[in-house]
Amino acid sequence: MMRHKVLAGMVAMAIVIAVGAGSAGADPTNAKNGEVIPISCETNGSLTIATNGNGEWTPGLVTTNNQVGIPYEFHIIGTFTPTGGLPESFADDTVKPAPHNGRLDACTFHQEGSDEFGSFVLDGIVNISYTPAH
Repeated sequence: MMRHKVLAGMVAMAIVIAVGAGSAGADPTNAKNGEVIPISCETNGSLTIATNGNGEWTPGLVTTNNQVGIPYEFHIIGTFTPTGGLPESFADDTVKPAPHNGRLDACTFHQEGSDEFGSFVLDGIVNISYTPAH
């Protein structure tokens, strides 16, 4: 049961990754639930985003411009290694319909981390809808 909670937590953490909004001064880079993650997108190129929240569809914030982006599709693969245990592979796909605004992008990301329960490595694709930068 604990393994499933930890694995679900790792996947949920990865799922909050998306391109987002706000000026650099408004980015939640120091927020309690915030995380800063580099992503690479087909249309928007390499970005550093900040997330603040833990919901599946939480938008991230581009740290260098004022774009707003909202994820609508995640495809994640990874490995979780419990402390003192063997690596366990996982995959997760979460999809909702794409918005009809026409500003869509496909982005990739890589994350690694560890805590008292173990360590993880994951790679993923997140499809997003975004507003133009101003």
